[in-house]
Amino acid sequence: MFMHDAQSFAAAEKITLALHGLTAAAPAGAPGILAGSLVETEAGWCPVENLAPGVAVATYDGGFCRPVRIERRHLWPAAGAEMIHVPGGALDNCSDFALMPGQRVLIASDIAEAVLDRGAVLLPAASLVGFRGISRQPLTRPVEMVSLVFASDEVVYVNTGALIHCAGDGAPALAAGLVAGSGGGAGRAGFFDHLDGNRAAALLALIADGARSTADLVAA
Repeated sequence: MFMHDAQSFAAAEKITLALHGLTAAAPAGAPGILAGSLVETEAGWCPVENLAPGVAVATYDGGFCRPVRIERRHLWPAAGAEMIHVPGGALDNCSDFALMPGQRVLIASDIAEAVLDRGAVLLPAASLVGFRGISRQPLTRPVEMVSLVFASDEVVYVNTGALIHCAGDGAPALAAGLVAGSGGGAGRAGFFDHLDGNRAAALLALIADGARSTADLVAA
């Protein structure tokens, strides 16, 4: 629907429309908190997309910490793009929220302490599918993703009780090859241990069953 020049009747020059600041597809492993999620500040709970630079955020074991920077990315729906839907109460969260599949979530459990000698471990959000009603949902509309980058690794509270990992400034990315559903294994993400694949699924099964045995983890 390009209009001709009204005076010369010459064909109008075509223009290219660019979606600045948008990512055409949602990268599954990208870390960040999706807009609409709430983080705790010293002044109360705040939508993460409204967080101003210099405002301190409540962290799991570091008190209130100020991010060294706040990165924003807009994600555009694409074929196969998904989010992980977390219903209210599934992770001690007060209301529903969503995560990208590769976002790390801290699971604190006495069962993890009993079988792994770790009070809490990081799991990719995708590995939580099926646990307490957590499910995959297609990304059907543009969303904003906000990454809080701290001086060192931190875990922040989201929607009151969910514990979401934020990488430290300059921290290397987690291995892209470790994805839920693969054999997976264990490793380190900054200060925290993380599990992937079958070992993550086995730990969640133990938590769901209330069991305290290393048998499933060893088999995985």
